[in-house]
Order: sequence, then C-alpha cells, then structure tokens
Amino acid sequence: MTRKAAVAGSFYPSDKDELESIIRKLIANAEDSQIKNLKGVIAPHAGYVYSGPVAAFSYKQMINLPNEKYNVFLLGPAHFVHTTASIGMFESFETPLGTVKVNQLICENLLKNRIFDSTVDAHILEHSLEVQLPFLQKTLNNFEIIPILLGEIPPDSLTEILSQFFGKDGNIFVFSSDLSHYRPYAVANKIDLHTIKIITGKSIEQENEIDACGETGIKVAMRLAASAGCNIKLLNYRNSGDTAGNKDAVVGYASLAIF
Repeated sequence: MTRKAAVAGSFYPSDKDELESIIRKLIANAEDSQIKNLKGVIAPHAGYVYSGPVAAFSYKQMINLPNEKYNVFLLGPAHFVHTTASIGMFESFETPLGTVKVNQLICENLLKNRIFDSTVDAHILEHSLEVQLPFLQKTLNNFEIIPILLGEIPPDSLTEILSQFFGKDGNIFVFSSDLSHYRPYAVANKIDLHTIKIITGKSIEQENEIDACGETGIKVAMRLAASAGCNIKLLNYRNSGDTAGNKDAVVGYASLAIF
C-alpha cells in the first residue's frame, strides 16, 4: 500500500518540474555550513512559500553526506489524529517526484515496543512528514524512511528505543517542527530565540519552556544528541513575517544540525 501525497498542490507544487525547480532554487540559496559527521536535522514543515527557505538549510548539509544508502528516521507531530507514536506501515510514500520506500523491517522491529502503534489514519492527511520528502528526494540518492508521527508519549521512553539507531553509520534523523505560532513578529522572535537557545544548549532542564508544535521530537533530539556527545547548531531562523506573510501573527521556523 502506497501512502498518497496529501498536500501536493497546497503546501508545495503538484507539478514535478515546478517542484524540482523550487527545491533546486531553495537549496542553492541556502548556506552550506560544512557540517562534519551529520547525524540529524531539525527542519520546519509549513508550506514551502513560508518555511521552504529555512528548511533548505537543513537539506543543504545532506548534499555533503557520503554517497551510500541511508535509513532516514522521520519524526514529526501528529496534527489530526490522537496517537502515542504511530509508525507509517506503508510500502512507500508518494510525492510528485516519485515514491519513497519505507524500511518495513526496522518499522516492524519498532512495533514490537508497546509505545508504538500503526494507526494508518494518523498518516493519511498529515503534512509534517510529507513536506520533508521532496527535499530528501533531491538531496539523497538512495534512502528509505522510517516514518513516525508523535503524539502524547514520554520523550525518555522514545529516546531509549531510538538510541540504538542514532549516530550509527547509514542512519539520519529528521525531526520535523515549526516553532511558535501566531504571535506578533517581535514577540515571536523573542520566544523562538529562547527555544533555540534551549535546543542548542541541550538544556533538558528547561525543555518545558520550548514553544514548538513538534516539541516531543525536539526533546528526543536533545536527549539523543546529549547521550551521543553530539552538538546542535542553528543553521537558519526566520518566521513567516520574513518569508511570505504579514508580521501581525507569525509562525517561527528554524533549521538546526545535529553532528
């Protein structure tokens, strides 16, 4: 069973050529921070006109990865269906650029842990993972995904399970999250920069001050990075008032590298 694209034509173009052109331009305009030993990224998940210029900074770093096969652990918030941690047990995910294969072996092994479920409905309309896929398709030559939507789940429990995969050769983690929502521009900047400081400092003792829709994934990212001795670096921060909207009520976006 293939999971069909749900937000092609709204969050990003449904035309293959147009989509390729946009991603190519976004990545060309993003800075290459020359990150060594990249283990994962945090990237936003709004419509490309809003968050695409920021998300491109995360994916720019993937171009420098060795040319090999990757397992991409793709974690994002479940916006529409109540779940704990839902694994997308599809054969593949479809975008206008083609299909992305799911690593069903890893997914099946994860499902042996009771904290996971395989609620198909959680994935059908969800955009937080889907919008990452075209970027991955244009930056990695050979990869499979482990798609996980997060709801109400203790980050410590999830970290314990995922730590066996994090930092291993051939594994890359993508944590999908926007930051604060619908606050005035100056207020959003202050809140988001505080959140970013907590993330880059791996300040788990302050994690309840994080303001982000994908906060559970971010908390897991901080724990995995801390336990593996990794750094987290801000690559780019903007909000919708900087990219394609007014400044009265903005949404914050950040790209960060874990290395």
